Amino acid sequence: KSSGPEEVPTVVTERRWPVEAVRVQFKELRPTVRLYGRVESPTESRIRSALSTDVGASFALVGQAVRQGEVLLQLDDMDATLALSQRQAELAEIEARIRSENSRYRNDLAALTQEQQLLALTQSALQRAEKLAQTQAGSQANVDNAREAVARQTLSLSSRRYAIEDHPPRLAQLQARRQQAAAQRDRATRDLERARVTAPFAGRITAVHVSPGDRVHPGDRLVDLFDTTATEVRAQVPNRHLRTIRQSLADGVAINATAMMEGGEFGLELTRLSAKIESGEGGVDAFFGFSNDRPPLELGRTMAVLVTLPPQTGVFALPATAIYGADSAYRIRDDRLERVRLQRVGGYRNGEWGTWSLFRGSALEAGDTLLANQLPNAVEGLSVEVISLRD
Repeated sequence: KSSGPEEVPTVVTERRWPVEAVRVQFKELRPTVRLYGRVESPTESRIRSALSTDVGASFALVGQAVRQGEVLLQLDDMDATLALSQRQAELAEIEARIRSENSRYRNDLAALTQEQQLLALTQSALQRAEKLAQTQAGSQANVDNAREAVARQTLSLSSRRYAIEDHPPRLAQLQARRQQAAAQRDRATRDLERARVTAPFAGRITAVHVSPGDRVHPGDRLVDLFDTTATEVRAQVPNRHLRTIRQSLADGVAINATAMMEGGEFGLELTRLSAKIESGEGGVDAFFGFSNDRPPLELGRTMAVLVTLPPQTGVFALPATAIYGADSAYRIRDDRLERVRLQRVGGYRNGEWGTWSLFRGSALEAGDTLLANQLPNAVEGLSVEVISLRD
């Protein structure tokens, strides 16, 4: 027994887990919200046919960039040309009638004086015939002939005066017909111009609905295109951020955002909020315009949008690895873990995009140390050793 091995009592030591930590620092920071937007354009045109005719030629291709006024389609203009010729002939006829009416009026004015002189002569002849008849030097037949001549001349003078007085309404009627013919001529001219379908603005073509030889009617869709200088990003803002955004817009504070696309970043600025909420949506649509030059975008493209909200006071930033569950973290006190509740304010762009978030914590104080990495066995009271501390 004295030469046997001596038993040493086993001492159980608690394992300490090496961890990384981050120090809580309350600051005034700008939270960010990650949204998903879709490229749209308020100036998206669906060009439709105004004529009933055939498609003669097509110069439009899907995806093609076009300039304002560039020819997209050429419709058959034979019917429009014939209609224009007919309207021009009708207008020329009306104008000739107006010239004839004016000449007639001038002639009536000149003849009126002569008609008055002739009436005076016939009246004098009647007076002489009546005097001769009273002295038995003339016959009653001569008096009757003189009275008939006066009556005929009086009737002729009345007709001439009526023709002169009727000139303004006749001229007005002809001028109205000329105006109507001119309007029909202008409409025929416009129809002829519509046979040449051009781009209303500079943009890109999204669809071509016809081919040469197709028969089109008024209202049929021909070409769809959108204005590349008016593209914007439409994203839905959650209801919890609407109050802050509306207040910023009312105060004139700009709300900037960043869009990530094709490995690059593009600056955005909130321009307006939608006035309508569709059924089933959980927020209000926001429209973001590009701050600088617009990249070549396709309608309907989706992208991630990081919206920068107004500054918040009394918040601190934590990496995503420091968050357990939805709203919890572990404070390190006396080398042991202590679970605390947090209130999420929003995202925070710190170095890498979208990997940090902003929080508030009523149970935390400035200078507290929080667990910064994920531990699968993290529980209340776990013993840890801080090997790396980030401020």
